[in-house]
Amino acid sequence: MSPLEPNFVDLRPGDDPQAGKLAESLHWVNFSNKRSGKLRVTGMSFGGVTIGDVVTDGYDAETTSKRVGVAFSHTGKIRYQSGHVVEEAAGSGALLLQPDITKKSSIRAEKGAKSRTLHVLVPNTQRLKKLGLTVPPVMPVGGAPEAHSLRSLLLYFFSELQRADSPLRRPKALDAMEALIIDMVDGLCDAHTAIVAAEAGAASRVRAALDFMHANAGDTLTVERIAQAVGVGPRRLQAAFKSELGKSPREMLSEIRLENAHGLLLAPEAWTTVTDVAFESGFAHLGRFAAAYRQRYGEAPSQTLLRARL
Repeated sequence: MSPLEPNFVDLRPGDDPQAGKLAESLHWVNFSNKRSGKLRVTGMSFGGVTIGDVVTDGYDAETTSKRVGVAFSHTGKIRYQSGHVVEEAAGSGALLLQPDITKKSSIRAEKGAKSRTLHVLVPNTQRLKKLGLTVPPVMPVGGAPEAHSLRSLLLYFFSELQRADSPLRRPKALDAMEALIIDMVDGLCDAHTAIVAAEAGAASRVRAALDFMHANAGDTLTVERIAQAVGVGPRRLQAAFKSELGKSPREMLSEIRLENAHGLLLAPEAWTTVTDVAFESGFAHLGRFAAAYRQRYGEAPSQTLLRARL
């Protein structure tokens, strides 16, 4: 089989975990559903790079790899542990995995759905060799620009290379792709990125969450969805908001929605009503909206609307 031909591996409870070489060294795997669990890996290699697309309803495993890995969550949640270092990723999150270190991993799907994660393995990078022990064995890097670009590139390359007539299958194109992917992973190992990502600064998390909340305030939002959008767990997001703002994500979302409603009421269209403004701003309960608005602005929403029309 050509290395560019996708390699499909299906694994179910009771199967030999070494069958199909799911990892360079897979020590064990346990399915969340011990009767009908399933793990399907679609892999593709060129040069020293391997891209893998993993779809499952959940499992735990222990692996070791001689290459540097990056795991991108797509749906569901991924978790890696090496010693006392434990990191999770969901939504747009990503984890950088050092080579030659045994790690325990967990992948969990949302209820009634499948989890999908994208993995890439590359030879140990020069920058990571220099950094050595200053970089943790598992490091969250979802906030790095290189991670966003690499995710998009991998999804495109993986899809494109499965076409037998793709120009990207040409030797020079493959060499260029290999060099580009390795350079992107090398960028994730940068010392500055490593420190920022390892500490996963609360301020950057809060900024990203607030941007998401402002952009989607009119939608049905939960703390879980906001956390997933910025690539962290709900508890970590809650802690970041408390430390940076002294408020919870729910409290900040309510303030954002009240500000949006206030702005709409101050500049109404001819057909604007308080009910329309409440729903458009993300409030589903009119009584609670009116009470919160009065507490914030010292008057009822209808009074603000009436004054704006005078």
